[in-house]
Amino acid sequence: MFENLSYKKKFFALLALMVVLGITAYKRSFSMTLDAAQLLEESKMKLEKVSNSQQRITNLIAEVSYLDKLIGKEVANPDIVQQEILNTFNGINRDTQLVKLEAIHKASDEYFNIYTNRLILTGSYGELLNTTYDYEKMFDFSRVVSLKFYIEKEPRTRRKKLFEQIIFQNYEKIR
Repeated sequence: MFENLSYKKKFFALLALMVVLGITAYKRSFSMTLDAAQLLEESKMKLEKVSNSQQRITNLIAEVSYLDKLIGKEVANPDIVQQEILNTFNGINRDTQLVKLEAIHKASDEYFNIYTNRLILTGSYGELLNTTYDYEKMFDFSRVVSLKFYIEKEPRTRRKKLFEQIIFQNYEKIR
């Protein structure tokens, strides 16, 4: 059958057969091999992300801890912070007197609710400073953001009295 065909026709038939076999080989094995190689690369990338995720989680926990120290713990109820201010004052045992703890002031922006508490104390200068330092060290529900000393005259005795105003702020992320 092939004896009657010329070499030119045999050559083109062989080329056509090679193209058909090449397409078939590509569809049957090469495409699967290429898909498997692509899947392997994607799996390697996912594995790299997963292996780095534990380190990223550790870094995020450290960041949250740092921010908690910086701006105060996140507390569900701002009244708890005010109660903790009073509890901490009772635990300090300094020779200072509590004059006033004002109502909570709330301010908001698009990301955070900001709660402000104002505490007014009286006493000697050294004791007031020590009380403030104790709040800075021990109180982690909120942060001291402002401190102000001022003197007022008592109307009856006409004596000067030293007061200290401490302003605490804590933040709550709006979800």
